[in-house]
Order: sequence, then C-alpha cells, then structure tokens
Amino acid sequence: MVFMLMAIMQIAIYFHLRSVATTAAHHGLDRVRVVNGTSQSGIAAANEFLDQAGNSLEARTVDATRTQQTSTVTVTGRVIAVIPLLDLHVSVTVEAPSERVTP
Repeated sequence: MVFMLMAIMQIAIYFHLRSVATTAAHHGLDRVRVVNGTSQSGIAAANEFLDQAGNSLEARTVDATRTQQTSTVTVTGRVIAVIPLLDLHVSVTVEAPSERVTP
C-alpha cells in the first residue's frame, strides 16, 4: 500500500516537472525567436522561470539555438526521486520559426 502511494506520488511529480520544463522552454523560445533574439536571452528566460518554479528539476540544463529559419530551446533535468534508486529524466524540446525581416 505504501509503495503504491509512493508510485502515484512519483508519477505526479514526473508529469508536474515535465509541465514545468515545457513552460520554461516556451518562455525561452519566446525570447529566442523574436527579430533581435539571442540564444543567451532564451537560456536566461528559461532558467529564470525554472528558478521561480522552485528549483525542483535537478541537474537541469537549458540549451537554445537560433538559425534564420528556426529557433529551438531544450530543457533537460532529473526528476526528484520519491522511490529509492529510481532515476527519471525529463527532456523537452520546443521549436518555432524565427522571426525575421524580409524585403
């Protein structure tokens, strides 16, 4: 019974942190894809959101790239373990067209 409760909690934490990572990636993407956006500003925005979300995503990394056609932000991290020896990871990548001025 206790293990089932721990498993339910672990599943809930996993999906919550996946949602947090997705939202952070979207916040970063909003900064990367604008006309004068940079990868550094997107990484900073995603990290700022993750800090405000409570640092619950362990060993997190944020990566952002911008080309003339597409902008991409990836957030990865490890999920807090309620069940001992369980090692779950979250990786979310969002992509959108880069804004650019065309004649």
